[in-house]
Amino acid sequence: MMKIGARWVLIFVVMALVAMMVGCETATMDNQGNISLDDLEGIVPEPDPGAGFPAEIDTPIKWMHTDVSKWPVTTTVNVSFSGDKIQFPYDKAKTWRAVDGVNANPWVIAKVNGQWYAATFEWLRFGQTVKPMYTVRGDHTKSPPLSGNWAPKKGERVGIFVSGLARTKTRNHQERSNVVMVTWP
Repeated sequence: MMKIGARWVLIFVVMALVAMMVGCETATMDNQGNISLDDLEGIVPEPDPGAGFPAEIDTPIKWMHTDVSKWPVTTTVNVSFSGDKIQFPYDKAKTWRAVDGVNANPWVIAKVNGQWYAATFEWLRFGQTVKPMYTVRGDHTKSPPLSGNWAPKKGERVGIFVSGLARTKTRNHQERSNVVMVTWP
């Protein structure tokens, strides 16, 4: 029988401990939750198409530009009005990559003759979170029935949100914000 020196035993124990820790996400044995077969296979579930949409939007939306309903909600937008400006600060304004100087599109969701329609109404430059209120109208959305002379009326409820570039075929990030329902001033 071969004698193993204490030094070699210590080296073996240290190597075994290192080997057990390599690839571990934590050095503790705490319960890290349940893992499903889908998780192990890398299958990502489809996002809920209603995610980020208020219950007030009670019928399917007709998308005048890209249908972004399945894009994940990765940012939160707040909407307010100040003077003749609409403000929609969101936390990805300086995170989403710009393409030709722009990195997002603001959207309006409006109900026309009982049907909800969604259309982009502008482009947002990197970091921009404010637009003139007059940009939320038909000559900016350019898609019937949200075109021509269309504009939200005082007291009308509309949804406002932002997304990565979606007005044309150019894309940067396929992400969007929640939708905020506002009463048009």
